[in-house]
Amino acid sequence: MSLYDIIEDSHIVYGLITNSLLLFAILRFTRKSLGAYKHLQLIFAAYDLFLVTLHAVLKPRVMVVETTIFGVAADWDNRYITAFYCSCNTVPFVLMIIDFLYRYWSIAKPHQLGLFHNGKFIMMLNIIPLIEYIIWFVVCTEVLTGKGDEIGKTLLQQESGRRLAKPMMEGWLVMNYWENGELNVPILCALMVFNVIMFGCFAIAVCLGSMTYYHIYVLGSTANISAHALHMQRKLFVSVCVQTAIPLVFVYIPYIAVLNLPVLNFPVYFWDDACMLLTSCFPAWDGFIVIVLMPDYWKGLVGIIKRKPKENTSAPTYSTR
Repeated sequence: MSLYDIIEDSHIVYGLITNSLLLFAILRFTRKSLGAYKHLQLIFAAYDLFLVTLHAVLKPRVMVVETTIFGVAADWDNRYITAFYCSCNTVPFVLMIIDFLYRYWSIAKPHQLGLFHNGKFIMMLNIIPLIEYIIWFVVCTEVLTGKGDEIGKTLLQQESGRRLAKPMMEGWLVMNYWENGELNVPILCALMVFNVIMFGCFAIAVCLGSMTYYHIYVLGSTANISAHALHMQRKLFVSVCVQTAIPLVFVYIPYIAVLNLPVLNFPVYFWDDACMLLTSCFPAWDGFIVIVLMPDYWKGLVGIIKRKPKENTSAPTYSTR
């Protein structure tokens, strides 16, 4: 077993454990004062658990050959399964925005939080990531190549055989940016769609995060809010920021590197090998970070571990018969 496999498999197990513990902690130890935010946390943790399971089943690999040909494939010989995996891993881009929106409203516009109990608003929140998923999936399956024989796919098959000792023959999503020395316009358009989604989601999250920071740390002392509530807002804001940094490091940066460097004819160095490995690490560390940053959760879990069965101190009774 290679070092890659050891790291990947260990993070799959770790992710299953941490997110299962997180789900339990959210259900058991979340304060009522958090309101609908508890349900958001449940959704995020459940989705992380889904991503861990999905990666464990598919275990896709990203490869870049001749610096300009990008390819990703799962060992299932089906492009639609590969596209399903890639699209599912972009949904956290939108979930991140929803997380920051809740935090912003909770400090700046608390009267708006009632919308998170409104059926139509909840439906809209479900539709937005679904639309993002559909766009990514359709672009992967209909614009990216890899259905039939082509030079890019052949090179990726050969490279997968060299790296993995077993070639991945089908299931490829191929982005051959430069064919016969000419820029492949449809592939470039696909890249632009991917970049708009990634950079757009991150920009919105940064905007909401900046406004939340301003209301908590600049206007917080003058706001009509108790010191305890302000402290809780700060703690939750830090948690959201760290949760955003995790996908930034493990998903955003690798995706941006392997998608954009080939079109510029720049070498990707280690990024193609690291891309899916880092993606497998994201849900595991995401769950761990939330547990660590929420004292109610880790204290509750530690309390269960340390809890000892109560000794029976009552006096023994004897039968008189």
